[in-house]
Amino acid sequence: MNSLDKRNDTIFFILGIISIFIFWLILSVTINNEFAVPKIDKTTNALAHLLSDGRTYNILGRTILKIVIAISISFIVSLALVILSTLSRKFKAFIAPIITLLKTVPVVVVILLFLFLFSRNSTPIYVSLLVIMPIMYEALLNGINNIDDSIINETKMLSKTNLFILRKVYIPLTKPYIMLSILQSVGLGLKAMVMAELIAQTKNSIGYEMGEYRSFLDMEYIFAWGILMISIVIIVEIFIRKLKKKIAL
Repeated sequence: MNSLDKRNDTIFFILGIISIFIFWLILSVTINNEFAVPKIDKTTNALAHLLSDGRTYNILGRTILKIVIAISISFIVSLALVILSTLSRKFKAFIAPIITLLKTVPVVVVILLFLFLFSRNSTPIYVSLLVIMPIMYEALLNGINNIDDSIINETKMLSKTNLFILRKVYIPLTKPYIMLSILQSVGLGLKAMVMAELIAQTKNSIGYEMGEYRSFLDMEYIFAWGILMISIVIIVEIFIRKLKKKIAL
């Protein structure tokens, strides 16, 4: 990608952000109900208040840690399942309906079920893990399936599939799919986690804070927390994309 393409991407990215604020402004004026859509200036003030409060960073740190834990466990489990699926067509066929079930089951059902099985503090992690894992499994499996057949045949001639072959051949060739699965997991996992925190009423969490502000009809603070969540996802995406470029080099 040349410098002109990068500049155009940046310009249109900024225009996209501006269009969101324009739509927000039009919506707030049209509805004219701050309990539904707060004004931009009030939301900005609420965001400034959150950023000036040290407790906000404690909550964000906890959320980031939980997302990292959920993604890490999901990656390990997904990789193990992909290895088994690669080695055995029977296992691949066996796991397929389970992955489909995990993808389609409503998140709220999973949350309510896990509340009976786990504590309020750990439920959001398990919910995010269950939401993220099918995405990672399919991304990694697609990466393996898209490896050129000649490479696979050559590795089979040299050696059976083992940890060395996986580490030196399969994983390097599936790096783009691994990065993509992580990028997809951050946003989706965060949404599932906050929903779980809200329903489970997990203390010192984004979901709990949103629930508290909702009870007092402080919609500007809910929007402010939403902006912080979006910022987390954008920052993580930028970091992963830069890391992806360095790995490629």
